Amino acid sequence: MQALQLALHKTALADEHIQITHHEKSVARERARLLVQNGTLDVVWSSSSPEREAEFATVQFNLLRGINEYRLLVIRADEQARFDNIKTLSDLQQLKIGTGTHWSDTEIYRFNGLPLVKSYSYEPMFRMLKLKRFDYMARSLQEVQDDMERYEKLGLAIEKNLAIHYPQPIYFFLNKNNAELAERIKQGLEIAQQDGSLDALFFDIPNFSQAWEMMQALDRNVIELQIPNN
Repeated sequence: MQALQLALHKTALADEHIQITHHEKSVARERARLLVQNGTLDVVWSSSSPEREAEFATVQFNLLRGINEYRLLVIRADEQARFDNIKTLSDLQQLKIGTGTHWSDTEIYRFNGLPLVKSYSYEPMFRMLKLKRFDYMARSLQEVQDDMERYEKLGLAIEKNLAIHYPQPIYFFLNKNNAELAERIKQGLEIAQQDGSLDALFFDIPNFSQAWEMMQALDRNVIELQIPNN
């Protein structure tokens, strides 16, 4: 939420005191969006979809600059040869992907004909992969290295040749009644982008700066996925 604080400070009145408080409990994104809808929370950042943009006041400013839109595959380390023959979406449709029940990515995978195995919880999915419940997971550039540090001991690895890509901007979402605040946040982000302070914040986050460098130098066979229109 540092970007939110920066945006509010960029648009603050001279005597305005800004204080951001977090929800007292850690909640899943799906739950957080429900809390915004019922007014318990003011703002949440989340991947976008046509449904979400219709349901919320949306700050259409892509917070992650596309680093989350390229996905590398996490596979069982001894199965790289199995993936060496994957060249096209049709090839990938022969394998099962593990995904979260409430992830917006899940509908994209379904729309593109990828066989799904879903899980309500994130962490057990890596053990499910080890146990051959599915063939791979798709993890964003800013996530995948951390995943390996935590779960490589399960015999998992980053697949060497492929990447998946699909548009998935990350926006701030607010209750429809907070459209004025949403516009203020957008203006603040645009000011911060113009004066360089948003760049400084983004590239000061190691996972983001490393993912940005990976995206610029990506040398993989990229399989493009389409997104549903509604």
